[in-house]
Amino acid sequence: MKNTIYAVVIAICILGAIVVFVSRRGKGGAGINSIADSQMIWVKCAKCNQSYEMGEKQYYRELEEKAKANPSPIPVAMPLKCQKCGQDAVRKAFKCEKCGEVFFANSVPADFEDRCPKCKHSATEAKRKARLGQQ
Repeated sequence: MKNTIYAVVIAICILGAIVVFVSRRGKGGAGINSIADSQMIWVKCAKCNQSYEMGEKQYYRELEEKAKANPSPIPVAMPLKCQKCGQDAVRKAFKCEKCGEVFFANSVPADFEDRCPKCKHSATEAKRKARLGQQ
């Protein structure tokens, strides 16, 4: 009798875990479709050095299409086609909220991806410090 109760409890737990897994997986809350159409990011061309804003959803869709067209065993972020010069050299960038410099993501090695190489400001670091200061 005792073993039967244990077996029923275990079966209910496994069934509950399966229900939670399937319900969370099917929502589609993550991924490109969860990005708002109005959300913008900065990009910069490594060839012509021009920078501009583009839709974040568009940026990731173009990256996805480029990756499908050029499969590689090593995942590498392929540069996109520049709207200004037409060459494949556009990568993700940030615009510093302090000095206005537009720079490539991860310009400062082994640091926050949005660390400005000119004035050393990082919006991510500032947000974290503000959040820690409020606690």
